[in-house]
Amino acid sequence: MASNMAPKQEQTFTLRLLVDREKNRVVVAEASGDFIDTLFSFLTLPLGTIIRLLSNNQQHDQPAELGCISNLYQSVENSSVEVFWNHICKEMLLRPQNNCEPLCRKLKLNVDDTESLRYFMCSNCKKGSNWLLSTFTGASCCSCGKSMDKEMKLLGDSEDETHTDGVFVKGEAMYFILDDLRVLQSSPNNFVKELTQLGYRNFHKLIDISPCVGLKEMLELMKRALTSNSPLSDVFLASEESKPLYTFSPKVGGKPTQIKRIKIFARKSLKKIVYAEAEEDFVDFLFSFLTTPIGSTMKLLDGNASLGCINNLYKSVKNFSSLWFMGNSNDLLLDPQVAPRFGLRTGLQLFSEQQDPIYYYGSNDAISRNPSLVKDACYMKLFEPRFSDGFKLGFVKRPSLFVVWDDLHVTPMANASSISLLQNINAPLDDLEEHVISIGKAEAINLLGASLTSKAALTEGLFSTS
Repeated sequence: MASNMAPKQEQTFTLRLLVDREKNRVVVAEASGDFIDTLFSFLTLPLGTIIRLLSNNQQHDQPAELGCISNLYQSVENSSVEVFWNHICKEMLLRPQNNCEPLCRKLKLNVDDTESLRYFMCSNCKKGSNWLLSTFTGASCCSCGKSMDKEMKLLGDSEDETHTDGVFVKGEAMYFILDDLRVLQSSPNNFVKELTQLGYRNFHKLIDISPCVGLKEMLELMKRALTSNSPLSDVFLASEESKPLYTFSPKVGGKPTQIKRIKIFARKSLKKIVYAEAEEDFVDFLFSFLTTPIGSTMKLLDGNASLGCINNLYKSVKNFSSLWFMGNSNDLLLDPQVAPRFGLRTGLQLFSEQQDPIYYYGSNDAISRNPSLVKDACYMKLFEPRFSDGFKLGFVKRPSLFVVWDDLHVTPMANASSISLLQNINAPLDDLEEHVISIGKAEAINLLGASLTSKAALTEGLFSTS
């Protein structure tokens, strides 16, 4: 029987571009707040989500080059579930939650296809004040072991899909976007200033075009924002693809205060790390990059690493007057934070994880964050899929040993043949030497920066300042 429901129409924007045809370059674009909202929402996306979205939108078999962090993602993808504490831990890294998801859900065009939070309880257990709630599909009840399959509706949660007044920025205003993704408030003064600085005294060399922008174009714009110095021209004028544009300036740290020691094997002649032997907590640290939003990453790196034009997008938010934002959305964009229960809690922790929200369950068989909305409200405990060892929470099983290659491919040591490993290195055995390296906060930040900008993250992150 044919469905009477019409397919949901894809949301699009109309973008106004002033183009220099001689140079085949976008000089400036003008857009509404809806477009800027989606553009700024890039900063809220976890790195794992960015890798997945760009891989799914891959064109002409050309993957988006973003250092070697995609190798971390592939390592998770290719690892068996047995490497992790459970299948949920693996899925958390492949499809991390966006801490700003409730806001992004209200965008006119949301590039993130990650499923919204769902809520599950065990239909078998009756535990009174110890009700357990899971926000993860397929969790097993800690008490009876059965699947938590009773889906609950969250009362008091807004179901509005759009904001008429804007989501991050005020929707009724107009904005300028330059080819390098600097965003400015729309005003004749800003327009004249920017065009004269670019060498234009009038409109004689410029033509006006108005492309329709949908999901495909926004995903391509996100890719170019991370890899190019002219994203608008690359996407809308089909200009020749720019070479990846990265810079990285490692921080020189003093004596590490939060110490993690790993064993590395290096080529003496090349002064290059070949691979590291690492325990589970170091691999958890690397994998946690995937759950971290790009906005929080830019804040931590503080200009020491540059990825295409995403830094300009970040600086635009920083330089805007708070009056142009909705509520405290500028603070959210500058540091979106890791979603609750998706972060890392070890000595190498770099990012703050948003606190767990509090939920209540009532005798009216409903849940809510507001206890007044449920009858006989009882506080609920949240299901924790990560391994808990005191204050340490991790994704991979303990104890475990891994091989971490210089390009951040990660392989369980149990799956690695020593003979094959040495054959793959293809180097004289007397050119290999072993070191034990101490890693503190500065080294950890360097590893993060190198993972986004280099194909040799261990060498660039750990050897560059030694």
